Amino acid sequence: MKIDYDIVVEPGQEFTVDRFRPEDARGIAHLFFSEYGAGYPVETYYFPERIIEENRNGNLYSVVARTPRGDIVGHMALYRSSPPYPKLYEIGQGIVLPSYRTTFAAYKINRYIGETLAEEVRPDGIFGEAVCHITATQKSSALIGMKPVALEIDLMPAEAYDKAQCASSRVSCVVLFRSFNDRPREVFIPPVYGREIEFILEDLDLERTLTSSREEIPRDTESHISVRFFPDAGVGRFTVLSAGWDFPGRVDHLEEQGAMNGTRIFQYFLNLAEPWAGRAVECLRERGYFLGGYVPRWFDADGLLMQKLGTVPDFAAIKLHSEKAKKIRDIVCSDRQRAGS
Repeated sequence: MKIDYDIVVEPGQEFTVDRFRPEDARGIAHLFFSEYGAGYPVETYYFPERIIEENRNGNLYSVVARTPRGDIVGHMALYRSSPPYPKLYEIGQGIVLPSYRTTFAAYKINRYIGETLAEEVRPDGIFGEAVCHITATQKSSALIGMKPVALEIDLMPAEAYDKAQCASSRVSCVVLFRSFNDRPREVFIPPVYGREIEFILEDLDLERTLTSSREEIPRDTESHISVRFFPDAGVGRFTVLSAGWDFPGRVDHLEEQGAMNGTRIFQYFLNLAEPWAGRAVECLRERGYFLGGYVPRWFDADGLLMQKLGTVPDFAAIKLHSEKAKKIRDIVCSDRQRAGS
């Protein structure tokens, strides 16, 4: 049954941070409705039985702040999302009731996930998309060892935050990453972004051999692209498992599709295991795309994020916690000016 109404949770209760139990599902659904109304883009969180099933099958690992009465006053999770590699989990979908936001509930949940839950689930890596109209999530992520690797400009519409009244324009997100089980690998780096990628990799504790990507795309290889449009957010996210001879035509076709469905933000995740990844980057740059950053383990192999906007971003409004994130912002801003998109 879908939860579509608020319940009253008494403030000031003690709580414990713990792994999800099936009896928590209704409280989680009420929590999401209390924060977002009916507007949260992941419909699972309005259906307790779906929350239970996703936690059962390993797509979702919820952690809650639970009172002795069973009230759920906070939630965050590890979950499978956009990356095709199933052992790279996203950390997010966090909410704390307003009356409990001075209790360190969010910090305690985040720490539980980064330490206890990560040890139990044993992912190869975790990443998060921390909003940049506030810095709270960025700060708590830094405390569990997550480092900035990319910046997604104007990813979320302001309307997604209307109920909390936190954002007045589209919201950018900084991508944060932490490795748990790395192995050495060769990655093929587009020459135009060699220095930028070296900078992003400096503090990630990853063993990488960087090879300049100069090969031509094989003429007998077709592109394999996972396509997702998010109409409510105005976002198109395209994961390029392999770039083939038809890649330029596929890009043009996806932009035409996006224009018809109101897409304003276009994102491409390119596979850096391919020696011709640099040619795919050239194709995108010719069409006004600019660098977003480096995304380790996206394909199991590492990936590169390229993006294009149908909006005029306000880089000065992007709030960032770490000096590295601010440097990535400057890199992205400079490349966006070059692209003119």
